[in-house]
Amino acid sequence: MNQAKKDYIFYSIVMIFAIFFLASTPQIQSTNQSFIIGPATWPYILLILMIFLGLYGIVSTLIKAKVMKSEELIAKEEAAPVKKIFHLSIPVVSLLVVIIYVLLLNVIGFIFSTVLFLYGITLLLGTKKQLTAILFSIITMVVFVILFSVLLQIPLPRGIGVFRELSLFFY
Repeated sequence: MNQAKKDYIFYSIVMIFAIFFLASTPQIQSTNQSFIIGPATWPYILLILMIFLGLYGIVSTLIKAKVMKSEELIAKEEAAPVKKIFHLSIPVVSLLVVIIYVLLLNVIGFIFSTVLFLYGITLLLGTKKQLTAILFSIITMVVFVILFSVLLQIPLPRGIGVFRELSLFFY
């Protein structure tokens, strides 16, 4: 089975999953009517977003498959060698980076560990520009802090020692 068929199956499963739970969402009981956004609002938003992203994935896979066929007819390129770091494949290095991130999360806090993690993963996945990687990591971390800590009031790990004091300065 080629990659396009696998992608079609995956996106179809995502959309079926989202439609199934979207049909179940009206059963969620609202306990507090004082807010406009109730307990069923987040599932509606996320499930509708999943449906749109599934549709986008199917369309982009279709376009990609047509482009690949036309490129194969024009010329066959040599297979690129598999990138390795320290004699480990990129997925293995990515897994190790995630494990290190989880271990550092409670020690140096969410802010610093997330910025380092996102910066490292961005470079690992092939971003050539340092400024792009730095801006992506900082902006993503700020969005997560605002979303979880400020809007949803979910406490994020602050770290210990000087990292805790610095994170108290931010949120």
